[in-house]
Order: sequence, then C-alpha cells, then structure tokens
Amino acid sequence: MNSEFSAVPITKHVYWVGAIDWNIRDFHGYATSRGTTYNAYLIMDKKITLIDTVKRPFFPEMLARIRSVVDPARIDIIVSNHAEMDHSGSLPEAIELIKPEQVFASSMGTVALQDHFHWKTKVLSVKDQEKISLGELELQFFETRMLHWPDSMFTWIAREKLLFSQDAFGMHLASARRFADELPGNILVEEGANTSPTSCCRTRP
Repeated sequence: MNSEFSAVPITKHVYWVGAIDWNIRDFHGYATSRGTTYNAYLIMDKKITLIDTVKRPFFPEMLARIRSVVDPARIDIIVSNHAEMDHSGSLPEAIELIKPEQVFASSMGTVALQDHFHWKTKVLSVKDQEKISLGELELQFFETRMLHWPDSMFTWIAREKLLFSQDAFGMHLASARRFADELPGNILVEEGANTSPTSCCRTRP
C-alpha cells in the first residue's frame, strides 16, 4: 500500500481516512491558496464506524486509506455529520460498496441528504444528545444547526475525548501533516483568519 494513502492513527481506536485536495483554489467563493482537506474518520470497535466521507472525486483516496486498516465491507455504521458535498459527496458510493447495517444523520441531515441524492437509502435520524454503543466506545450526537447548515451535527466520543466537529474549529489547508502542532503557527493563524472553517487538522491528543 502506498504510504501516501495510508490511514493516520488519531487514538488507539480512531484513524483519519480523509483526502487532501492540493489543487483547489476557490471553495464556495473563499480563496484556498493552500488547498483544503476533506476529513473522514474510521472507528475500530465491535461496530466498525465511518464518520463522514469525502468529495466524490476523492473517494478512491479515502477507500485506499480505509483498506490500509480494514476491509471496507466490514464497516457496520456510517455517520453523516454534514450534508455538504465535501463531507457527503462520496456517501452514495460508500453505501453501495460497504452496505452498512445503519446510516445515521441528524433529523435535518436526513432531509438534506434526500434532497441531494434523491435516493431510496434509509438514513436513520438521531436526536440531540442521543447515544449509541459501538462496543467499547459510545457515540453521542449533538445538533449544531446553522454551524453552518441546518443539518450540521457533532459526534462525540467521551472515552477518547474526541469531537468530530465537521466544519467547526478549523480552516482550509492541504498538508501532509494531520496535527496543528506539526505545522508552522503563522500558517495556522493566516489560514484561520482568511478562510471559512472546514476543520482540516487538530492538535495531537
């Protein structure tokens, strides 16, 4: 497996399996002179879970990273935190390939996904603060409407102290590094000030 497309460990159970868009220079009217990152995460537990997907052209890159950890067919659950295409663009392809037991989104997320894809896929709505067990870990969902769409949702793993925050607390930035403390501070400040948030990176736990 090409290491360029290997998953990046975040914790013992969680891996980053997203994609890096080095070439994009305009994202919905925002200048992205340093590209951007599409974030997806794989949770390895009794119920293997994928949090979000990536923009559709980058599906093979995400898939390669998942395969560096596990056969995608073993994924049981997909969670969609946000229906915008940089998060859900390859969701139909992922569902078709993986055939997960369940797909979860917020109540508004189920509506938004239906509007986008006009599909017959059953997406289950989760309520604000609802919890589901994956085995050792537990996911808890928080509605974050208008941050920045009505469908927006956070997913929280209390045991890992890990928040999947979709478009909050980040910036547009393409980098081979996944953690904020691996990057020059001036770049983080500049991109944080100049672009809309799209959560590209975090400080190591």
